[in-house]
Amino acid sequence: MKRIVLLIIAIAISLLSHAQELKVIEFRADMTMTDAVQYPKEDANGERCGLIRMGLVIPSAQFEGDIISAEYKGSEWWIYMIDGANWITVKTKKYLPLRYEFEPIRSNVTYVMNIERPQVSYDGPTGIVKIDCNIKDADVYIDGEKMSSVTPYEYKGPEGQHEVEIRANGYNRERTTIEIKLNKKLSHSVTLRHAGSFQLEGISYEMVKVEGGSFLMGSAEKPEDKNYPLNYAQPQHEVVLRPYSIGKTEVTQALWEKVMGSNPSVHQGPNLPVENVSYEDCLEFIRRLNQLSGQSFRLPTEAEWEYAARNRGANKPDKCSGGSASKVAQTEAVSAVGGKKANALGIFDMSGNVAEWCADWIASYPSGKTVASQGPDSGTQRVVRGGHAGGNEWSMFSSSRSHRNPDEPSQYIGLRLAMDN
Repeated sequence: MKRIVLLIIAIAISLLSHAQELKVIEFRADMTMTDAVQYPKEDANGERCGLIRMGLVIPSAQFEGDIISAEYKGSEWWIYMIDGANWITVKTKKYLPLRYEFEPIRSNVTYVMNIERPQVSYDGPTGIVKIDCNIKDADVYIDGEKMSSVTPYEYKGPEGQHEVEIRANGYNRERTTIEIKLNKKLSHSVTLRHAGSFQLEGISYEMVKVEGGSFLMGSAEKPEDKNYPLNYAQPQHEVVLRPYSIGKTEVTQALWEKVMGSNPSVHQGPNLPVENVSYEDCLEFIRRLNQLSGQSFRLPTEAEWEYAARNRGANKPDKCSGGSASKVAQTEAVSAVGGKKANALGIFDMSGNVAEWCADWIASYPSGKTVASQGPDSGTQRVVRGGHAGGNEWSMFSSSRSHRNPDEPSQYIGLRLAMDN
C-alpha cells in the first residue's frame, strides 16, 4: 500500500513538473479604446466598471477576482471588473492557474491584456488537415498558437478536435473546429467576411472594405438642370480618406425591426430598405445594434459615401454606380436591397431605391485639400446622399447633395452602415 501511495505521489509530481504555464506579455490601459464607455456595465452599487480585453483563445477559461461579468467574444475575453480591482486569476483545464496583479482598475477605462500560451510539442501518431481560406494572406491559429501567415495550410497533429481561428486585416475573425483522424488527410475551408459583417438571429448584414485614398469630391461643372443646388456641390476639392468599411446594401426592414421592435416604413417588406426614419432614429438604431453585435457601427461621412459611390477612383466620372438608372429613378417603386447591379466595389443601391442619411451637417465645401473630411461640428440640417426612386436624373450623380432636418423622417430616406477599419 505504501508503495502505491508513493507511486501516485511520484506521478503527481511528474505531471506538475510538466504542466504548462500561461504568461502575461502585455497589460496596459488604452485610452484610445472607448469600449468601457460605449458598452458599459455597472457593479452592485451602480458604479461603472473598467473593462479588460484579454487576448486568450480558450473559450472554457474561468476567472476569479472582483469580476462583474466575463464574456468570450470569439478571439478574446471581455472582462468587466469593479473600480479598484487589482488582480485576476485565470483557470484553464490544460494549464496551471495564472494569478496576475496590476495597478487598480479605473471605471470607464479599457485595458488590453495579452496572454501567451506555451508551445506544446507532440511526437505521437498524427493525422493531417488542410485548412483553406478565401483570403490568402491570413493568419492561422490552432489551439491558440499561431501556425502560419498564409493559406492553404496543412496542419499535422494528434487525433481529436482542435480549435482553429483565422485572422486577416480588414476581416472578421472566424473560429471553427477541426477533427483530426489518425493517418488520414482531410480538408477544411473557412470563409472570412469583411470587418463588421454580422448575423443577428438569422439576419445577415455584409460590409465591404474600402481602401483609403485621395479623390476629387464634388462637381466639376454645372449640370443641365438649373434647379440643381450647385452651391452645395462645388467647389470640387481633394479629400484624403483613411480605410473604412461600408455596408454592401442599405439596412433592411427585417434588420431594423429585429433591433428596434417595430417597422416604420411606408413601403413594407422584410428585404426592402427601411425608410421613413429620421437621422435621430438612425442614431438610436445604431446604438442598440452596437450593443447587440459588439461592433462599432456609425453612419458614413458624405466623403466616404461619395468615395464608395465613385468606385474609390480619384477621377472617376461623376456618375453614381451600384444602383438604378435614371429611368428607374422616375418611378415610385422601392425594391429589395441588392436587386440591381453592384458597382466595382460590390456595393448595391447607391443611387435609386432610397436616399441615405450621412453623418455630416450640410455646409458649403472648403476650397482646399482636406483629410478625413466630416464637415462642420454644428448646423441645422444633416446631409442626405443618393438619389431615390422617384427622384430627378441629376440626383443620380455621385456628387449630388441633399439635406433634411435631423428629426424629420421621409419615406424616401433610409441608411447604410459604416465603421472604421
